[in-house]
Amino acid sequence: MNFEEYYVEISVLVASVISGLALKDYAVSFIKGFKFKLNAQFKEGDKVLLEGEQALIIKIGMTTTVFGVYGRDGYTWRYISNNRIEVLKLEKIVDKDLHADSAYEKAQKLKNILEGKDND
Repeated sequence: MNFEEYYVEISVLVASVISGLALKDYAVSFIKGFKFKLNAQFKEGDKVLLEGEQALIIKIGMTTTVFGVYGRDGYTWRYISNNRIEVLKLEKIVDKDLHADSAYEKAQKLKNILEGKDND
């Protein structure tokens, strides 16, 4: 077999494979970023816990998401590839003053309801 006859075809094939491998990570990151942006649970401006640290979602980009993190070094921006978003522990802060009632508090509220008092 004479490879010189197929030089152009082989060159195009090699270039296509190299381009495909180079763009694979970008394409995956783009799709995950788009999926995260469409996620109704999280949006820009939300307060979250990112790996246990209080943070703010600054920008959800197509390949990178930026979080403002309140840490011991002050307020910093953390740039995270969208490939890593699904493996991070990301929790949304709904109400930091909200707490579950203790058994005593539940009993007191029930007692107040039964006695017709305001539940304050």
